[in-house]
Amino acid sequence: MKVLQLNAKCYRSLHEECINLDELNLFIGANASGKSTILDALRFLHEAIQARDFRVPVTSRGGILNLAWKGEDANQVDLKIRLENSERIYEWLVQLFRDRYDFYVNEEMVELHPGKPETRLLNAQRGEGWWWSGNDGKVTLKQGATACALAAAAADASFPARDIVEFVSRWGFFDPNPFLLRRDWSGLESSRFDHYGRNLSETLHGINSKSPDVFTRICEATKSVLGLPTSIEPRESEERFYFVQREPGLIHAVNQMGVSSGTLRVLALMTALLGESDANLIGIEEPENYIHPTALSAFVDYLIDAREKVQLMVTTHSPLLLNFVNDPAAVRVVRRNSQGETTVHTEQHPDGVRQALDASGFGLGEFYETTGFGG
Repeated sequence: MKVLQLNAKCYRSLHEECINLDELNLFIGANASGKSTILDALRFLHEAIQARDFRVPVTSRGGILNLAWKGEDANQVDLKIRLENSERIYEWLVQLFRDRYDFYVNEEMVELHPGKPETRLLNAQRGEGWWWSGNDGKVTLKQGATACALAAAAADASFPARDIVEFVSRWGFFDPNPFLLRRDWSGLESSRFDHYGRNLSETLHGINSKSPDVFTRICEATKSVLGLPTSIEPRESEERFYFVQREPGLIHAVNQMGVSSGTLRVLALMTALLGESDANLIGIEEPENYIHPTALSAFVDYLIDAREKVQLMVTTHSPLLLNFVNDPAAVRVVRRNSQGETTVHTEQHPDGVRQALDASGFGLGEFYETTGFGG
């Protein structure tokens, strides 16, 4: 299963934008162009499914007033994703309507049939409506005005789009922060690897205990990118989890607190890519941060391998990263126009671009920096 398309209207800097998505998506652009907003729109839907309510993700973003487009008095925010599941195409529409300082939600789920009328599977307005059960036909829905109707419908095993909820709930988004990675944050509510990497040591300890082969791959991948560590040893005391690592030429192990920022971040990213076995879509913010440019090539190899198993959404500032990927179809150039709107440009003729670059000797990063991808 994968996301084919994201449509956003009045969601932060996305005034009205349709973004087509593939297995690997590289969003490149200047600061404040809106790259992170694209990932955040997907994360917003993921958090609503997990919480079974939209109030949690809206509140964490400062409320409906801060979520909406600032270029006008936006009283409605729309997000729609198109998904493919075993050749069946679905669309999930979420509409948030401002009600003074509060909001309410309308939802719709349909199955699309090429050349035929769509099949409506769910419809809810202010928490009231219906969803389709394979056993009982239309089932009446009545819940809170901000509750997630799709999550409620998925409680019934006969709901035709139940797999969509399972799919969205397993997404993962990662922007590991070295300051937080150095400290122990054991006891976080979620058992999954944290967005900022706060439970890195606890996560590594769990992976090493349950899947030592996966733990070994994470360590070997980190070493292949950076040249170190020689080994990593997860440890547990009465109060916390932590790890130490062995480095070439050193007699004593280096405690987690003393590990370099780049090493911590690469280790965390490899934990996300290789250790999140349940994830089926992974978003990564600017993997080049804290990493020497020469290490990017090896990291990109792991990205390319990972897209065979998970759908990847990656933001970046680095043309060099584009050179290593060398896939024009994967690039999404993100710009902010004079009206403050985020726009996303894809190459309409990727095969022609690849052939031209191969003939010229230039890389995809140089193509981006000159006149490529929509000028």
